[in-house]
Amino acid sequence: MKELILVRHGQSEHNIKGLTGGWIDTPLTPQGRRQAAATAHRLATLIQNKSPSFYCSDFIRAKKTADIIGEILRITPTATEELRELNWGVAKDMTLDAARHLELPMTEPLIDWIAFPEAETRRQLYQRITQFLEKLDTSNRDCILIVSHGNAIKVIIQWWLELTEPQQSLIDFDIAPCSITHLYINDWDQKTIAELNTTGHLDASSNNE
Repeated sequence: MKELILVRHGQSEHNIKGLTGGWIDTPLTPQGRRQAAATAHRLATLIQNKSPSFYCSDFIRAKKTADIIGEILRITPTATEELRELNWGVAKDMTLDAARHLELPMTEPLIDWIAFPEAETRRQLYQRITQFLEKLDTSNRDCILIVSHGNAIKVIIQWWLELTEPQQSLIDFDIAPCSITHLYINDWDQKTIAELNTTGHLDASSNNE
């Protein structure tokens, strides 16, 4: 693929209730829906004269964000469980404070640390998402648009930049609700970060978490 546009879902109910993320399936807030619409209008300027393939996580917050974007851009997203967020295991649906009491001792390497009982490791998340991306990469699709989750988008950026395992533990990215990350291959075959965690398209009311 020559171009990859990544969008995190808009603000969802668990964000404002102080609950864990991961495989909790909560809907967007009214503000999250406004964020999605604003993001769609910004994306319209990025994909002019292009026909991107459009994918999203199958969780409600990502799927609804993608549906709002798709309605405005007149493209239909394909939902897949492979683009889900990191699974927090038994910490699902808990408050962040309650989850901290269940957190398991940190182990090395961090990519194999199981943070909570029955949770997914970072390595498992990376393998799940990159297997999906590699299938897309061999399909000769020039432009891919993905709506997913914070940790999932971090993995996609790591894969795009071909970061080694030690580098993945040392480098992190901020990914805000409805932020846009735009990656592409330039005329010199260099992997280029055109935008990273961009939120300038969100007005003051829709950008307030």
